[in-house]
Amino acid sequence: MTGTQQRAVVVGCQVGGMHADAYSHSDATELVALCDLDDQALHDVADAHDVDARYTDFETMLREQQPDLISIATPQASHAAMTILAATEYTPRGILCEKGMANNLGEARAMLAACDRNDVKLIIGHENRYLTQIQQARQLIADGAIGDVRLSHAWYAQGGMMNQMCHGCDRNLFLLGDPQPTWVMGNVQRHSDRWERGWPAEEAATGIVGFADGSRLVLEGETPKGPHAENHRHTLVGTEGMLVVRTESEVAGRSGTDPYQHPDDSIGLRVHRANGQVEEFPFVGDTLGEARRREVDAFARWVTGEIPGHHQDAHLCIQTQEIMMA
Repeated sequence: MTGTQQRAVVVGCQVGGMHADAYSHSDATELVALCDLDDQALHDVADAHDVDARYTDFETMLREQQPDLISIATPQASHAAMTILAATEYTPRGILCEKGMANNLGEARAMLAACDRNDVKLIIGHENRYLTQIQQARQLIADGAIGDVRLSHAWYAQGGMMNQMCHGCDRNLFLLGDPQPTWVMGNVQRHSDRWERGWPAEEAATGIVGFADGSRLVLEGETPKGPHAENHRHTLVGTEGMLVVRTESEVAGRSGTDPYQHPDDSIGLRVHRANGQVEEFPFVGDTLGEARRREVDAFARWVTGEIPGHHQDAHLCIQTQEIMMA
C-alpha cells in the first residue's frame, strides 16, 4: 500500500464480487473489508482477495474501518438508506452505489443531496460507460460521423426495467453526450407476481424520451423481438447515416457466463454512411469486468482530484432514474 491509495469496502458480495476484484486490481485502492448477510458469499469473495476484515453488519464495518471509498452492491431496496447513512454519519470521500439507483425519484434525490451536503462524491454503477466500444461510439457521434442524431433505439430480451432497461437507457444517454430529457411517455404491463433482484418486475415496458433538439430515444423491454433486434444493441439514426453499437453483454452472451469472457464477434461498431459506405470498428478484447476495473480506478482518482470528473457521476446518472420513474 502506498500513501495515496484509498481504503475501500464493499457491502453485498454477489454483484459486489466484481467491485472487490476492481478494488484489488487498482493501484489507487486497497480493499480492506467486506460485508454480507450471506456467510458463504462473504467468505468466498474475501478468500479470493485475501481480505481478513469480514462483517455481517454494514454500520459496524463503517464505524471500525472508516473507509475512503464504499461500494454499495446490495439489492436496490436498500440503496437509499445505506447511501444516506454512509454519507451523513461516516462521510467517506466517495460512494459507488449499484444500479438501479433507488426505489423512487425521491430517494434518488435524497441520496444525491446527502452526498452533496457532506462533500461525498457519488457514482452509480453503470459501468457500461467504461466499455471501450461504448466510448468509441460516443466519440464517433461527437465527431459527427452520422450527423445530428434524430432517433435512437434499444431493446432487451428479458430482465426487468430497473435491472436491464436502466442499462440500455443510461448507455444511450452517454452515447448522446448526456443531454437532458424534456419529456417522457411510457407504458408498463405487469400481470403476475414477478420479481427481479428484490424488485417487482413488469412483463413488458416501452418508453419514448424526448430531448430539446427534437430527437427521441425509444426503449423497449421484453416486447416481441423485431426482425433486426439484438439484445442490448443500440441503433442511432442521424442526418448523415446510422450507427449500430453492439454491446459486450450481447455478443459475449453474459447470461450465466463469466463477466471476464471476451467477445467472440470481431465487429463492435458499424457506421452506415449516407453515401452507402459501411465502416466497421472491431472489438478490442473488452469485457464487463475490465470496464468495472476502469470505473473503480477512475473513481479513486476522481475523489482525490487527480482527474476532473467521472463518467458515472450521479448528477448525470440520476437522469436514468428520472426516465425509469416516468
